[in-house]
Amino acid sequence: MNITNPECFLVDPQKRKESPDFYGYIPDGGSRAVIFGCMVLNSSLLLLLRGLSVAMLMTANMRYLLVYMAGDMALYLLQKVARGDFFYWTPLDGAVGLFTSLVARVIGKTISDFTGIVHWRSPQELGGLYWTLNMFLALLASVVSCWISDSSENVWKLIVALGGSWAATFALFFLLMKKEYRGTFVSTMTAKSATMEKFEADDEAVKASILKKNKHHWVAIRGEVKEWIRNNYWRWEEEKPPFFTDAFVAKVPPDMIPNEARASARLIRASVRRNSIFGGAGGKAAEGRGVQPVI
Repeated sequence: MNITNPECFLVDPQKRKESPDFYGYIPDGGSRAVIFGCMVLNSSLLLLLRGLSVAMLMTANMRYLLVYMAGDMALYLLQKVARGDFFYWTPLDGAVGLFTSLVARVIGKTISDFTGIVHWRSPQELGGLYWTLNMFLALLASVVSCWISDSSENVWKLIVALGGSWAATFALFFLLMKKEYRGTFVSTMTAKSATMEKFEADDEAVKASILKKNKHHWVAIRGEVKEWIRNNYWRWEEEKPPFFTDAFVAKVPPDMIPNEARASARLIRASVRRNSIFGGAGGKAAEGRGVQPVI
């Protein structure tokens, strides 16, 4: 990976392979640079707009700001809970998983509020429709903040200019992107549905990626996952496909591994955990099954 190239952080072949309906919305050709420019301007304009809104509410009454921020966050978290979509994708269980999900949801919502990063429309984050509504609510909040703070005419003009510029750059981005991806901005798909959809893929590596997700996302199809792994485990041991690394074996629940392979899997799991403590899980785990680590 060339870290001097900003596109390397936006174009991930593995992500496109796992989620082709979500990644790949930027077309090749001359419009590519324009779209990247629109994305940068969108984030910058929204950050300025939200910063002004916060400043105006603080000036008017700090209580207004606290009520607005807490209410907005509570609405987001409640709809996640109501849709059974609260748990974050990280494969953590128990109280740690619950706490991590809460922190991740709050941080993700805050980042999206102030930057409008389009990747946060992912079902694993805010979700397409909520992301879009969230952006327009941010514009509305800036107008309300200006009204509450009884701002001057110049401030009103600045708010209108920033809001109009944001809308214009977003409209241009939306127009130039691949049209088949526009639906992702109004999608109501949940994180659970997006995770389980991966298991419907023909590519085994994509199917296997389901184990990287929180078990709450795929508990509904756990029986199918177990049957698939048990039916193919010995073939993978023989053929050594690229995804069948020590790290993968360590993620497989013990009851999904054939009885005869559980002892060796237990040793692999212990080795991966031990190596992770010393920061060597990625490379050593991969090398242990004849797979070269990615650098």
